[in-house]
Amino acid sequence: MPLSRAEALGVVASRELKPDKFLKFIIDDGTGCITCILWLNQLHSPYFSRRNPSDVRLIANMATSFASQIQLGVVVRVRGRITAYRGPLQITVSDVVVERDPNVEILHWLECIKLAHFPD
Repeated sequence: MPLSRAEALGVVASRELKPDKFLKFIIDDGTGCITCILWLNQLHSPYFSRRNPSDVRLIANMATSFASQIQLGVVVRVRGRITAYRGPLQITVSDVVVERDPNVEILHWLECIKLAHFPD
């Protein structure tokens, strides 16, 4: 079964904001960099036109809040769908957590090692 969702943790290495469209940022986890895209166009996108307006506003507010937290040098945990844009893979973000505990990166690596050696 192919992977469709991912979680990544790393330092925000770049950030490009297109207001009311998207926030494209790159996180570096120490082994490489992954591009992440956070859509900010929920209020104008036809994709959301059939959904409940209050739900769309809630999603848009959450995305705006996530975007304001994603700053250069901050350690973030992102979750989302694995997608491709013009070839390279990226994460289309559904959730962002700014990590404040300095041990979180080590704990994340230990969890990755555990999952690699002892998959469910």
